[in-house]
Amino acid sequence: MMKFTRSAAPKCLKKYKQWGREYTRKRPSKFYWHRYQNRSVHEIVLAELESLTANHCSFCDGYPLGAQSRQTIEHFRPKSKYPRLAYVWQNLFLSCDVCQNAKGENYDKKLLKPDAIGYAFNRYFKIKAKTGEIVINLAASPDDQERAKITLEMYDLNSTVRKSSRIKQLQLKYMFKYRKRGIANDDLDNLAYRFLFI
Repeated sequence: MMKFTRSAAPKCLKKYKQWGREYTRKRPSKFYWHRYQNRSVHEIVLAELESLTANHCSFCDGYPLGAQSRQTIEHFRPKSKYPRLAYVWQNLFLSCDVCQNAKGENYDKKLLKPDAIGYAFNRYFKIKAKTGEIVINLAASPDDQERAKITLEMYDLNSTVRKSSRIKQLQLKYMFKYRKRGIANDDLDNLAYRFLFI
């Protein structure tokens, strides 16, 4: 997970309270997005989230979304359990379908949010270069270690496929290092798993 700073809510969500109440009351079998100025709110929110995360998954930092995995809007607190938050900007994250499917309708109040004040990858996690595994930072406080553990498990961040994909990115990192040329900040957003390069 890479830290990002959340912008102000897009204007299309100005009725989020009303829509949340309606969704709570009606509980339709299928979730739907409203329209704003003849556009789907889903489309507008998705574009805003893509901009905030540079089209990386908010949780695994996979990139590019849409090519490697389907991009979705993740309700951090699941709308099935927190229907009033269904249209709340701070509850919406750009996610790959792999992370979204792994988490499902689960939620834990200790789950890490990449837009939270004080969040930094290295505060909670470390990388095992040989295996591509994300591990808990043992120098972190017990509470931070627990939060890291919950996050790793809930998003299944250490699946075999993800670890092997990170190893490939780490090889790229070492190639740049060998050539004595680091990766410029502008280029960083064109790579998956940006936390490997910080």
